[in-house]
Amino acid sequence: MRRKTNVSNTADYKRFFAAVEATLDDFYIFDGIHDSSGAIVDFRFSYINPNAERRLGVPRETLYGKVLTEVRPFMVKSGLIQQYLEVVRTGIPYTTEVFIDDEMIRSTWLNVQVVRLGNGIAVTSRDVTEHRRRSDHINYLAHHDHLTGLTNRTLLHERLRQAILRAQDDGERVAVFLIDIDFFKQINDSLGHANGDILLATVGQRLLSSVRESDTVARMGGDEFVIVMPEFHSIQEVERCGEHIIRNASRPIEISGRETSLTLSVGVSIFPEHGRTAEVLLSNADAAMYSVKESGRNNLCVFDEAFAKQGPLKDPAIVIERSRLPIAIKPR
Repeated sequence: MRRKTNVSNTADYKRFFAAVEATLDDFYIFDGIHDSSGAIVDFRFSYINPNAERRLGVPRETLYGKVLTEVRPFMVKSGLIQQYLEVVRTGIPYTTEVFIDDEMIRSTWLNVQVVRLGNGIAVTSRDVTEHRRRSDHINYLAHHDHLTGLTNRTLLHERLRQAILRAQDDGERVAVFLIDIDFFKQINDSLGHANGDILLATVGQRLLSSVRESDTVARMGGDEFVIVMPEFHSIQEVERCGEHIIRNASRPIEISGRETSLTLSVGVSIFPEHGRTAEVLLSNADAAMYSVKESGRNNLCVFDEAFAKQGPLKDPAIVIERSRLPIAIKPR
């Protein structure tokens, strides 16, 4: 054997030793370090199996007898040392997944299991980085639009509900922008569907670059997008944001050597004035957007209660006036 242990050299120990030497998991035994009162305050490396040795990247004999928190300061910063001490105190096993990126273990997710072993602990860990990546990717696909990479309808509803709950607690307001590309069907038919997809992705990224990191930009489907803007201070701020969004997102786009002009119709609803649920706010933003469509497109309109009572108004509450540019596709 390569080191002295505090376990009797019995047949059971030999079988145990052979098993942990061969396992594909990382396995450690730590002896407790007592303070002057007899309480365990830290641990010393007592045993490291070959897989853990490879993980740490140093010969295991060089670590035997050394203090855990001195070798791995990460244990203190992450709070794991307190969890390990609690296992010794209570005898209750501890399991967690932790991300480690320090001088010994780089960018790795580990599933860690800790059990009491006398006055020390036995720690088993397993690399689950690839599993986490696959899981994260699946979760990403479930909550993001495959074409634009933006938040999809499912995650949008969750984000909007969360924004409403925070606004209720803090006495804040939330603005919901519903954005539609004018005459998109004609543009799509003219460009071809592949180039139409490029246009949608470009508009999506322009919308994303037009807002704060705390805002949510989502694709509802087709050529409709939604922006959720929490924590604004005044309707004037909403109007300025809407003006910036329209100006930035509707710049001509060059696709396959042709320059495509486009305009946007934007409807806005505000929590709590225009609704107290995600569904009502989206519905009212949609009504405001359609009032823009009815009045000639290429504008922004804030929802008015009159929309719900009598449909689109002849003179809707347009807050941004812009020239109505015709859709044009120009050869380069």
